[in-house]
Amino acid sequence: MLQLCMITQVLWVDGHIDLASIAIHGRDILAKSEHPQEACITIPDLLDSPIRTFFGTIYTTFTNGSFGFTSSDDRDGAYRAGLEQLAVYDLLVQEGHLTKQMHGLTVEDDLSMLLVMEGADPIRNPEDVKWWREQGLRAVGLTWSDGTRYAGGNRTLGPITNEGKELVAALDEAGIVHDVSHLADEGVEQLFDIAKGPIIASHSNSRLLLNTDSQRNLSDDLAKELLSRGGVIGLNLCTQFLAEPFDRETHTATIEDCVTHVLHFCALAGNNNQVALGSDFDGGFTPKYLPIGVKHPSALNTLASELKGAGFTEEELQSFSHGAWQRVFNLVEC
Repeated sequence: MLQLCMITQVLWVDGHIDLASIAIHGRDILAKSEHPQEACITIPDLLDSPIRTFFGTIYTTFTNGSFGFTSSDDRDGAYRAGLEQLAVYDLLVQEGHLTKQMHGLTVEDDLSMLLVMEGADPIRNPEDVKWWREQGLRAVGLTWSDGTRYAGGNRTLGPITNEGKELVAALDEAGIVHDVSHLADEGVEQLFDIAKGPIIASHSNSRLLLNTDSQRNLSDDLAKELLSRGGVIGLNLCTQFLAEPFDRETHTATIEDCVTHVLHFCALAGNNNQVALGSDFDGGFTPKYLPIGVKHPSALNTLASELKGAGFTEEELQSFSHGAWQRVFNLVEC
């Protein structure tokens, strides 16, 4: 049962929002969503929420051709797709809608973003990493679900390739954080062995609590290893990765399911300071498939209240809402 506990007002960092992809596929991201049951992420929606910093993805995949390339080997096509999304964010910055954080991570009243990449195909080769870092790139996941030339994904399994290993080294040299959400288990294990920089799972839940038909959620062994290295796991709010039975017509998760996943990862970590938010709001699913109680980013403080009811202190709530992400991205600059 939802139980509301009074909390100190908190500002949030969201570890995963596909804003540019949403824009290039036709949404007016400068207009408030008119039908919140169908869409909940635009600039006005974010401004109406307690989210003040978000990880804005460059998300591409060759899977259905909707990004203008049909093979991971089409390096130039993937690069163009990445540039198209980069231009969305740069225009938002130029027009004064938000700022792009190039170093560290701060949370203030004005809206800001960190540039991240979900699926590394737009990086044509490891030599491109320096240029991407100059554009503000702060974290990279080698692959989306169906894999890239760099690594197998959670749906199309496989290891990190030789070129992927070279990319990992280049990302380390540039001070770019590694993101294992969507990476196949074998690749995650390899990354633990070869990466020198911080490793996060920006938007992943617990496989023990919900074992999907792919390796999308994190196993306990991988989660424990990531957490033991000081990494952070971001809670994904898509019902499909929170609770079962999942039925696109009838079922949605609840805010209690969110808390269960958070508490499970906290138990693995041995503390309440290494789990955060990686919502994936509107990331290929509508708000219909968000948990009951968190159907819009403006409702995030309801989640904080529920965590307080589950025993989180005010300090731990501040960590969940933004502090955990800050520790990772401020550390990488040291």
